[in-house]
This record gives sequence, C-alpha cells and structure tokens, in this order.
Amino acid sequence: MDEHLLGLGFKKSLSESTLYVKKLVSNLVVVPLYMDDMLVTGNSSAQITAFKQEMMKMFEITNLGEMSYFLGMEVRQTQNEVFICQKKYLKEILRRFNMEECKSVSTPMGHKEKLQKKDGSVLADENFYRSLIGCLMYLTTTRPDIMFPISVLSRFLNCASELHMVAAKRVLRCLRGTLSYGIKFCRV
Repeated sequence: MDEHLLGLGFKKSLSESTLYVKKLVSNLVVVPLYMDDMLVTGNSSAQITAFKQEMMKMFEITNLGEMSYFLGMEVRQTQNEVFICQKKYLKEILRRFNMEECKSVSTPMGHKEKLQKKDGSVLADENFYRSLIGCLMYLTTTRPDIMFPISVLSRFLNCASELHMVAAKRVLRCLRGTLSYGIKFCRV
C-alpha cells in the first residue's frame, strides 16, 4: 500500500507512519490507514473522488460511504462539525467491569484524593487493574476530561491497591453519567 500511495503523490507523515497526505495548491487529501481499513478525507470532493477511482484501478475496494463508526468510535458529521464519542465502547467497559448499574458521580476524581504507592490498603488484582486502566486510556481519545485522573492512576500499574481500584472505578462512575459525551470539531 505504501508504494501505491507514494506513487500517487502522497507523502508519508514523519510523526505517524500510517498517515499519508497529498497537497495540490489549496486542495488537501488525507489518508490514514489501519490494518486493511482506510479513511479518505480532504477539502476537495473532486480530489477525493479522483483518489478513490485511482485506488479502484489497483485494488478491490468497498466504499462504505460517509464514516459513522471507526475503531470503537461513533462519528456524526454535519456540514459544520464532526462529533466523535465512544458510547458503545463505554457501555461494553461498564458491562465488563460490572459497573452497568453503578451510581454516577459528577467528577472523575475526588478533589482531596491523594494516591500513593504504599497506602496501607490491600493490593488489588494487578491484571484487572491494568486492564481497566488500559480501557480508560483508550477512552481519553474522545474524553479529554478523564486524562488527568487516568495519568495519575497509571502511575500505580505495578503496585495497585484497593484504594487505587476505588479511584479507577470512580472514573467509570463519572463516565456512566456522561455516556453520550464526546469531542466536537467545528469548522472555523
């Protein structure tokens, strides 16, 4: 795929090896790849259509139309904005960690919460804790409001106690009350 995209005049991003960009005067076509999936976006419908036609000459391609779901993220697009959330993924996490019916809280972290490596409480199941934190890290893609608590909680992956587990589950409780939240990109 790399040689085909480069052959079509795309340049590979220096910071992201699966991102390709093609600039033509004021037109831009951007192609991120994930395994055998590809997204195509840009500011020129004509350039996007031309790119798709070129790709169809080289590969068997299924055009799924406007993106609505990708890598666990729901995408809603209008003329002036794009909204991305992970409601379905979040529901799966709540179910996986038995928090579907938990009482929600308004903040992901208590304001007086001071977590330490050795807090005197019983150690938590390390694999369970790591799995939970990993799931929460992926949610930060569309939920920047939980980035700080997750960065704090990730410091304890090798020494998680029950207090750390309670703090991680508090993040889930906050998310349960805000299932439909996400991130919105507006045209300027």
